[in-house]
Parts: sequence; structure tokens; C-alpha cells
Amino acid sequence: FNDENLTRELTELWGDVRVTAEDKKLLIEKLRKELPSNELAASDLINGRAIFQKNCANCHVLYGAGRKIGPDLTGSNRKNIDYLLENIADPSASVGADFRTMVALLDDGRVINGVISEKNDRTLTLQTAQEPVTLDRQSITTLKQTPNSLMPDGLLQNLTREQIRDLFGYL
Repeated sequence: FNDENLTRELTELWGDVRVTAEDKKLLIEKLRKELPSNELAASDLINGRAIFQKNCANCHVLYGAGRKIGPDLTGSNRKNIDYLLENIADPSASVGADFRTMVALLDDGRVINGVISEKNDRTLTLQTAQEPVTLDRQSITTLKQTPNSLMPDGLLQNLTREQIRDLFGYL
């Protein structure tokens, strides 16, 4: 509605949404053509699960397995190929409020990136891709929210066409 205050409040409440870049739109369209329903039906689901465990389960839970750094995928819109393609090919296009990446600059010069998992008046815990890091708030010189997801771009680049098919079939 071109209302700056409304936009700010909605972003704080629900998270960030941005337009997908042209190169990612092309990748999504290419993958959509390579993954018709008959191709997905031929997926090796055991291989797809193994690929999920190796590439996704460090941050996502599916049916109780994995780590909850990013959204739990169990109840997500996984039957919708467009939903999967958009979220995997362009993970920063839509970042929920609970999964915004924060960058903390500490007084000793360290920089920690992660998602806030706990906070109180004295400490702030950032869940990094590897582990939770609890910081004394007094040691934080700068805390900045980024528009990017912790989920990196290009996750599909190192997978073969068959592996991509199997992963999407499993999901």
C-alpha cells in the first residue's frame, strides 16, 4: 500500500520478502521443466533421504529428524513443486521473522552470524550453522539484521540432475 510504517510493521512481524533475481528465476524455470511429476515419481526416495540428511538436515527438521535452525519442513507446502523450487533456489527471497540472520560484531573483533534462539537482559544466543553461541550483551558492539537467510545460495550446484530429482522426490 506504499505505507512505510505498515511495511516496517509487517516486516517485523512476518519477515522479509523480496523479488527473486532474474538468474534465480531462470534456474527455477529450468528445474521446473526438468522435474515434471512423472520424473519425480521415478525418484529414488532412499537416495533422496540420504541427500536431505547430508545437505539439509543440519538446519531443517523433517519428520522429527534434523536440527531446527531453519524452519521445520514437516508441515510445509512440500507437495507444491513451485514452493520447493522457490525456497531452495532463492532461500533469501522470503525469510520468516524467526529465521532472520543477525550479525554480531564483538568487542574482541570477532563476527558471529546466526539466528537468535534465546535472549534475556544479559545474554543473547545466536544459533550458527554449527552450534549455539551465547554472547554477553555487553561484549556486542554492533548487532545488525541482514536480509539474507542462513541457508546459502547454490545448494543444488554440486548435485547431479538425478540427485536433484531424488531430493525433490523425497521432499
